[in-house]
Amino acid sequence: MVKTNPSGSGKASPTLILNKYRLLFHLLFWFSYILTITFFFGEFLNIHKIFIRTLISTFFNAIVVYLNLYLLLPRYFEKKKYWKFLVFLNGAVLVIVVLRAWGDTLIPKGTDTPGFINDYLLSLPHFLGIALSVYVLLLLTSSAKFIKDYFVNIQMREQILRIKYESELRNLKNQLNPHFLFNTLNNIYSYAYLKSDKAGPMILMLSDMMRYVLYECDDNKVPMSKELDYLGNYIELQKMKKEAEQKIGFEIVGDFSDLMIEPLLFLPLFENVFKHGNLDDVENGWMKAKFEYNSGMVMLDLSNSYVPGKYPKTKDGGIGLRNIKERLNILYPGKHGITIVDENNVFSIFIYIEVENKKSVNSSHFAFLK
Repeated sequence: MVKTNPSGSGKASPTLILNKYRLLFHLLFWFSYILTITFFFGEFLNIHKIFIRTLISTFFNAIVVYLNLYLLLPRYFEKKKYWKFLVFLNGAVLVIVVLRAWGDTLIPKGTDTPGFINDYLLSLPHFLGIALSVYVLLLLTSSAKFIKDYFVNIQMREQILRIKYESELRNLKNQLNPHFLFNTLNNIYSYAYLKSDKAGPMILMLSDMMRYVLYECDDNKVPMSKELDYLGNYIELQKMKKEAEQKIGFEIVGDFSDLMIEPLLFLPLFENVFKHGNLDDVENGWMKAKFEYNSGMVMLDLSNSYVPGKYPKTKDGGIGLRNIKERLNILYPGKHGITIVDENNVFSIFIYIEVENKKSVNSSHFAFLK
């Protein structure tokens, strides 16, 4: 079973924290709002009366804020019904302005209250001041909602891509290319029936491959050295199914012993070579593959010959290539690159991936499969 970690780490995501403590955040926001308004105007008027006025205005402001956040924005603005949104929002603001101005008149007047205050409370400047404060509050809270929704959408897209990636990896592991497995078992049976020396090594290589896929690929990352061993066994088994020697080169340069990478990342590319290439043509068919680790980058240089028109090309370059592009975009965003060249009956692909490795590059070896 593939291990799943939707958040990408063991820590709670900011979205989960916001949802869990939503009520607390809202209470803190309004508490801060009340304190700020009270102490700002308390320098000019009686702080007790300002506190009462702030409580009344906060009550009415909260009504229009939550009406906007939970009704008007989702029902009209997000559905691009902008005219209805503006009509209902401005209508709500107008009602709140009137209610707030009316609430201000209910605050008891004292001997320290200026004589002109009664006229001011029902004047146009007072109404405009209230409306401006409401619109500023709506702008702030709406912006906070849009920012939150933006990050929530990003997280949801990442989670969907992660689930898709894990599903593709699960399918890749489950299939182990049934056609390849079926043909390999048939070949092993034939060699065993003929008492050929090839039967024993083929069984061991296939057993190693099955063990690797079934047990070691459950982790999110596997040792790169084991991934290379798997690819080597895959290529060797493909070669052993043919009596004639094929021109297949498999080169490894660099120290991969302490490097971890996602399992079965490169397998679809090699499957495509044996499926779409012309390796059965021992005279003209060939494949060259070179893995290199240097300066924090894993590089694959893979090329093969093919017969034009033998297999129709697809818009995106084939399932295997699309698979690795999608996985690299998910696993190494901004830390990889792919270059494809298709000319003169030769298909070449160069891939680099930026990875971390505790060891420096201090060794190299070359293997040419025979």
